[in-house]
Amino acid sequence: MAAASRCSVSNKDKLERSSGLRVLQAGVGSKSKLQPPPRPAEQEDSTKFLVLTLLSIAAILGVLLASGVIYCLRHDSHRRLREKLRGLAGDPGPDATAAYQELCRQRMAVRTSEHAEAPHVSRISSVSSQFSDGPMPSPPARSSTSSWSEEPALPNMDISTGHMVLAYMEDHLRNKNRLEQEWEALCAYQAEPSSTLVAQREENAPKNRCPAVLAYDHSRVLLKPENSHSNSDYINASPIMDHDPRSPAYIATQGPLPATVADFWQMVWESGCAVLVMLAPLAENGVRQCYHYWPAEGSNLYHIYEVNLVSEHIWCEDFLVRSFYLKNLQTNETRTVTQFHFLGWYDQGVPASTRSLLDFRRKVNKCYKGRSCPIIVHCSDGAGRSGTYILIDMVLNKMAKGAKEMDMAATLEHLRDQRPGMVQTKAQFEFALTAVAEEVNAILKALPQ
Repeated sequence: MAAASRCSVSNKDKLERSSGLRVLQAGVGSKSKLQPPPRPAEQEDSTKFLVLTLLSIAAILGVLLASGVIYCLRHDSHRRLREKLRGLAGDPGPDATAAYQELCRQRMAVRTSEHAEAPHVSRISSVSSQFSDGPMPSPPARSSTSSWSEEPALPNMDISTGHMVLAYMEDHLRNKNRLEQEWEALCAYQAEPSSTLVAQREENAPKNRCPAVLAYDHSRVLLKPENSHSNSDYINASPIMDHDPRSPAYIATQGPLPATVADFWQMVWESGCAVLVMLAPLAENGVRQCYHYWPAEGSNLYHIYEVNLVSEHIWCEDFLVRSFYLKNLQTNETRTVTQFHFLGWYDQGVPASTRSLLDFRRKVNKCYKGRSCPIIVHCSDGAGRSGTYILIDMVLNKMAKGAKEMDMAATLEHLRDQRPGMVQTKAQFEFALTAVAEEVNAILKALPQ
């Protein structure tokens, strides 16, 4: 070991002289403690790991960059659309329909489910409680109690969407050619199926007021024959579905005939109806439009249904409100039914103003609020005026539930799939467009800007 140490020192001196470098230390030790130089395979693995790490970092940076570009493009697209909407809201022009359809396409991808209906509440309530949240005296005869400001602002209506719908409606009303073309297409529309064999049976024909408006076989109200005075399930009435096919939102029917009054009250009872909407006078130019199906005072008996007139209020010059107690003599159950009678709407025509009908609709919906039973709507034939009212109410109710697109023509086709002749004239269709536009405009004014 000593000889090896001396040799190491000697070699250290020689190495310094030959290389010109200074060797700090030299010595001897165990061979097992020497670390061999790295093998080529280990160097290759280390290089691969470094390359993979760099590639992963590059991929992550690429994804982040692409996401940023997509976000910027979408944000810029939405900004341009909002600027276009602001321009349309002030003065709708020819681009209103295209912009509205663009909104529809965007909303279709993120359509949300509608809110569930409110739970059913008791139908037995006083007339005063039906029109206010608390006690409120009934209006005096011939008083006018306009409720234009009573309609609450629709909480789910987006301001830009409301402006776009308003521009869309106004563009249709200003462009008479477009309105004419749309009405011609609606007139050519054929519902399928459209069979009315049950309504045309010999025993049922006398129960139809207008032969041109018969309930479809697949969409008609079925009475319980065991409770019918004629042991029949037929009445000229059609359930009108909105979004829930299991629960009709309305029942569209003709004005009762003398022979069908008992059937009418049976339908009111069996459907659970608590609100009636009457849109026709009893007679017009000497022609009977509807039979006087309620007692003028006191009570009348229609088969097993006793109807008692509780009150009659002339709410304003355009409509009045009646309250009835309806009693089933078989079960001794009673129910409150409220009838809203609009006075100024004549056959094949339209009301003098949209404001009066919208005011009327607010009263109806305030009374109906919280219920889940159908509203029975009738005029004379249960199609022209009834269809126009249901079209207006259905469209505005959809907007109240947060709908982001609205197609009046498609909604009318949906109604005609369930009852023929709904909205009978172009003037009635134009009136419906005008009423929706005016109501949306009133709501937008009430919303915070």
